[in-house]
Amino acid sequence: MNYPISKTTLAVCAALYGTASIASVENPASIDIGGFKLTPLLTTSVGHDDNIYREGEDGNPLKEKSATVYTVAPSLEFKAEQGMSHYALTADGKYQSFSGESEHDFTNYGAGLNIHHEFNSRNRLTVTGNYGIEHDQGSTVDGADDKSAPEYKHAVATINYGFGAKEAMARVDVFADYDARDYERSGEDRKTKGYGTTFFYKVMPKTEALLEVKKRELSYDNVDDAGYDVTSYLLGLNWEATAKTTGYIKAAHRERKSDRDNVDKENFTGWEVGISYLPVEHSLIQLSSGKDYGLESENPSDASFTKGVNAALTWQHDWTTKISTNLGYSYTDDEVQTAAGVTEKERTVETVSAGVNWKMMRFMTVGLSAEHTKRDEKEKTDGAGEDDYKRMTYMLSASFSF
Repeated sequence: MNYPISKTTLAVCAALYGTASIASVENPASIDIGGFKLTPLLTTSVGHDDNIYREGEDGNPLKEKSATVYTVAPSLEFKAEQGMSHYALTADGKYQSFSGESEHDFTNYGAGLNIHHEFNSRNRLTVTGNYGIEHDQGSTVDGADDKSAPEYKHAVATINYGFGAKEAMARVDVFADYDARDYERSGEDRKTKGYGTTFFYKVMPKTEALLEVKKRELSYDNVDDAGYDVTSYLLGLNWEATAKTTGYIKAAHRERKSDRDNVDKENFTGWEVGISYLPVEHSLIQLSSGKDYGLESENPSDASFTKGVNAALTWQHDWTTKISTNLGYSYTDDEVQTAAGVTEKERTVETVSAGVNWKMMRFMTVGLSAEHTKRDEKEKTDGAGEDDYKRMTYMLSASFSF
């Protein structure tokens, strides 16, 4: 017997803590209000983290500090639909508490919008935006002297305008994105801006060749000349070959220009891959990979850049209409660089996760998950430092719709 996976979710599971699978209500109940749908959700979890500060250095008082972790995350969505168009406003929050380490407790909250408007069969516009107060869980303001999670204001926006019918021989997308983090007490304010265009040309009924040109500006606001401009030229395929497989593959030529004087432009070969495979209706495998530049994400107090490879593989399987499992693996291999393009250290991060969800009732899902992370660093420049660590988390979660 088949238990189809929803096309709308495609195995994307809510992540309350880290990247571990957290129980989520697949089709939450909503309240109709004059043509609008109001959808309230509440997700709670309790679990154990054996290294909440992600420290592995001998002699560091925060090394392998463990705690019981409690999380409460409410959300509210207000949505309207008209034909192929939809318009949604959201508000959400997350409170996280650590037993014995209350100084690290924090509350996130924010609001967002998601608009997709179909003007006609040839013109469509998608706009998303989010703004909120967030925290870097796992980092601290000042080590053992101030174990508070660094707080920042987070603003994210994207826009995509598509011209040309999806069934036409040719179509064009124009897009832009913005991501800014403004830290309150500790952390380097950072900003990413990007824009570009993609040209699609149909080569088979369900397959398109694509040509994409885009530019990204990576910068740290409080550090002079700490920025990378990355221009990418991509060529690839976008397909929905069968009901079982969708995806894209892009080969990239990237050019990096540093804001620092007397730093040569660097050419870099990269790629972008995203594939979803449904071998049967109740099982989904997803693969993603890329090779690109980025901002430092492991340590918010460093104004560094990364250059490397990332890959992720996930598998979701619905065993019955009520029981599903999730397996995941991710890997990154980065060079951590200065603004001048000098490699300070090499870093690899591996994460393995597993989870099981039980839909006890239509409005309630319970989940159990585990996640293991291992980070290895190798110093390439004197004084850069190495911070290897291992971390294991276990979470029991429950999600409710009302």
